[in-house]
Amino acid sequence: MNPRFSDWKWACLTALVLLGSAAFVIFVIHPGGFEGQIGWFIALFPGAIAGLKLSEHFYRTVPWLEPIALWTPTVNISFLWYFVISYMVIKACRFVSRALGNRE
Repeated sequence: MNPRFSDWKWACLTALVLLGSAAFVIFVIHPGGFEGQIGWFIALFPGAIAGLKLSEHFYRTVPWLEPIALWTPTVNISFLWYFVISYMVIKACRFVSRALGNRE
């Protein structure tokens, strides 16, 4: 039995840490003042682009669903973004490690 975690589990854990760090930066540290906060929010939560469009549609039709329509895609797409980036970095590091002859 292999005791090491699979790559997708490490990527999932890393994505959760990165998403939590992004939330800490946005909601606790508040970088950039009022105007700069919007740029930081879009940069650290790329899912907000889809969430803002969806929440605008929901606000016109069913206003009480607007916060759910904003935060669900924002968090989920941002998590997937961080997961894909983490997974690619892990795979690249493992490839380089094997290419240089370092066995795990």
